[in-house]
Amino acid sequence: MPQPLRVVVASLLLVIAALGLAAVSGQIALTYLLPPGDSGMATKHVAVFVPAVVGTIVAALAAGALLAHLVAVIRRRTAPWSWIAAAICTVVAVGTPVVVAMLDRPTF
Repeated sequence: MPQPLRVVVASLLLVIAALGLAAVSGQIALTYLLPPGDSGMATKHVAVFVPAVVGTIVAALAAGALLAHLVAVIRRRTAPWSWIAAAICTVVAVGTPVVVAMLDRPTF
C-alpha cells in the first residue's frame, strides 16, 4: 500500500475513534427535575453517570493509541499487526458508546 493511502486510512480510523469518543462523552451528564417544593417550582439537577466516565476514558485511550499509530504510519512503514491493533482500537472506541447507551440509567 502506498504511503499516502496508509496515512489516509490511519487518519480515517482516528476520526472514527474521535466520533466514538464524542458520542460517549455526551452521555456523562444526567439531568433530572425534582418535584416542586414550597415555592411551586421544580428544581433542575445534574448528576454524573459514572459508566459514561469510564467509557470516555476507554475511548480516549483507544483514540490516543490510534494517534500514536498515525504518527508511526507517517514516519515509517508499519508492521501488519499494528493495523490489526488499530482496527481493534477503532472497534473499541465505537463499541464503547453503544455499550454505555445500553446500560440502565439511575432513577431519581
